[in-house]
Amino acid sequence: MNAAIPQQQQYLSTCPSCEKRIDVTALEPFTKLKCIHCGEMVRVRRNFDHFTIVKQIGEGGMSRVFEAEDETLGRRVALKILNRHYSRDLTRIEQFRHEALITANVTHPNVIKLYSVGYDQGYFYIAMELVGGGSLDGRIKQRGTIEEGEALRVGREVAEGLRAAEKAGLIHRDVKPANILFTESGTAKVVDFGLALFANAGGDQSGEIWATPYYVAPEKVLENKEDFRSDIFSLGATLFHALTGKPPHKADTNSLADLKLIKCRRVALEDSGLHFSDRTLDVVNKMLAFKPEDRSSSYDEAIDDLRLAESLKGRKLLTRGSRRTRVLIGAAAALAAAFSIGWIMRDTGERRANSITAPTDLIQRDIVGQSVAIQSGTQTTAKRFVEAREVLLGGRFTEARALFDGILRDGALQPTLNWARFNAALCAIVTGKKKDAESLMTLIAAEANDLGATGDDELRRFFKKLGAEMNEAFRGGRNIGKKAFGETNEELMGWLALGLAEWHFGDPREGAESLKHFLAGKPTDRSLEWIPRYRVMVEPYLGDIEVVMTLKREMPQTIAEAEAGLSEIRAKREGLKTTGTLAGMLERREERLRHKIGEFRLEEQRTRLAEQAKVRKADLDELVEQTENLPALAPGYDFAAVTAFLRDMRKFDSPEVQSILESKRYLYGRAEEFMRQLATDLNTKGYSGRIDRKEGASMQGLVTGVASGQLRLSISRGVISIPLDTVDPRTLIDMADFFTKQITDSSDYYRRQELMAAFAKVEALHEVAGMQSIAELIAEQLMAESRDFRARWMPVRMSGI
Repeated sequence: MNAAIPQQQQYLSTCPSCEKRIDVTALEPFTKLKCIHCGEMVRVRRNFDHFTIVKQIGEGGMSRVFEAEDETLGRRVALKILNRHYSRDLTRIEQFRHEALITANVTHPNVIKLYSVGYDQGYFYIAMELVGGGSLDGRIKQRGTIEEGEALRVGREVAEGLRAAEKAGLIHRDVKPANILFTESGTAKVVDFGLALFANAGGDQSGEIWATPYYVAPEKVLENKEDFRSDIFSLGATLFHALTGKPPHKADTNSLADLKLIKCRRVALEDSGLHFSDRTLDVVNKMLAFKPEDRSSSYDEAIDDLRLAESLKGRKLLTRGSRRTRVLIGAAAALAAAFSIGWIMRDTGERRANSITAPTDLIQRDIVGQSVAIQSGTQTTAKRFVEAREVLLGGRFTEARALFDGILRDGALQPTLNWARFNAALCAIVTGKKKDAESLMTLIAAEANDLGATGDDELRRFFKKLGAEMNEAFRGGRNIGKKAFGETNEELMGWLALGLAEWHFGDPREGAESLKHFLAGKPTDRSLEWIPRYRVMVEPYLGDIEVVMTLKREMPQTIAEAEAGLSEIRAKREGLKTTGTLAGMLERREERLRHKIGEFRLEEQRTRLAEQAKVRKADLDELVEQTENLPALAPGYDFAAVTAFLRDMRKFDSPEVQSILESKRYLYGRAEEFMRQLATDLNTKGYSGRIDRKEGASMQGLVTGVASGQLRLSISRGVISIPLDTVDPRTLIDMADFFTKQITDSSDYYRRQELMAAFAKVEALHEVAGMQSIAELIAEQLMAESRDFRARWMPVRMSGI
């Protein structure tokens, strides 16, 4: 059972019309209601910490999502608030915190950014990046289907985000259209890592299928196994839905058995009856392969396949669709389905054996009235009582209970009758039969007056007090501070019964105190020397009593204390010698410590993120300050001084800022190489064409070389020199492109293309209009053809320069 947060506080809201207070304790965030004072319709619970809710934008099974204003930083965020039921559930809150930590650990342009987490007004929330382009699910509902090229691009961007998560050791586990959002510019972003699982943590052992049936991979349903290839399947199912308007499986069922049968059916995009490019059919079908090993072996492979499908959209492959191929695929699918259905429907002896559990009550069966049958008159009641007591003190409580019940059935006079009930109640307590013990103690108190004939008023008072105290103990209402019994006569036995009842059915700390009273007492009447013999019943509890007495009530103040406490609690749980509520108490303490450790780790994460943000800002400010005059260091496109300056800059503490610096070093280094290559080509081959200048009219002629920052141009009037820094950078790129097109060696061709892209990007950094689009055009084409270039260019894109 999940632990709940105790004691809900009262929350009041101020009506904006009449400014009077309204009790909104029972209302959900952003609820609209009529003010009880002025009758105006108002929104309540709009403010959470420093966030103000603007509107609701989404809702799921565990939470609602709002657009909110961050009043501290003045930005709009998506505020995800856990529902009331789950916000009071420590286990669910821990899952929510886990989602936050997972999302915070993945930084990628195709993954939604996390800003902060918190708990306010009885609700747990996460503040994250707000994107305004809607979801893939919304686009499918609006359009019916998604255009092939757009779907492939979205799939590739989502795969890149999932690849970043996988590098952090995570799998998403719930990839679907609703969890793919878009920025205003159309960039796809993965959201909701709430079901994410650390891939190296041994898998999900819960046995539950936490995923959307339409998109979940077959191996998760059939064998409860999964890895990153399961996410690839779910992404393929998402693309199938986007391209065709329908999910690949009709899985509207709550039956796991039905879902297993459904997931055994082969899925192929061409069976939708719609027309798609051959490469698109290949990549989606590969992602939807029944066996994980038949899918992409890595995200790199999946991304390359999707990118290739984008570039080949609309083309046909010659070998597709042969009758022999279709027959082989159909046969393979039928074989897979037959094997899977057989796996699901099998009912071997081994499987049956694994599903049988022996109930505890068959192992320790109640034998009251079955093992002892002594005829009346064969033994005296006193002798039967003494024998039954010896069995009890020997620890054979079920057998002793049967003997005392026999005495009660055959009839006995007071006070033996009540003492037989008392001992039978002790047996019932230690064997967990609370109702039997209650009934016996009630009879003891009710018939205490029958002791009047014995003249023992003290014993009669004890039995009446015993009944009253035990009644409170069974109902959990006894005041532990009240001294219930004396410690010099029969009342010592009251401490024993009280302690055992509290230990097994109430608070073991109270039980420990009562048992200590029993052990500390000493009868003064020699006729009561039999009482100390009952100490043998307490001996098994002594070690566990020490556990209770040393159990800390205060919560730890550091994560080290919490982890040490958790290890201690686990060791104590494993070492318990008795039954009762102590195990549950330790389990709850362990749960609170785990929750506390989660809080400490979240706070550490928050502190670390804040420190990282502080370092990142300081480093970024320094980098901007030091590099804002870089264009002035490169007159006449001479980048040597810039590359030397960047090379000598210190290594920044922030990885993000260091990445920006490395990207600048890369770009300026390639731009310098671009100018050297262009000078070599011009000096050895020459170039005939139009020369555009930054200012003034264009010129037509033959470029015979370049030296000392001057371009030598032969025209009809003779040879003139033009300062290189007056030439439009587009002309330099046209010249380089002219020479590049003459190259037949592919490696040299790609190298020159890379130099052109870097030079254009540098000129874009120098705020030359139009150069950014030229750089991106060259880079986009080259990325589709060269994985090495893509690896070098992606950090430039991700750095945001």
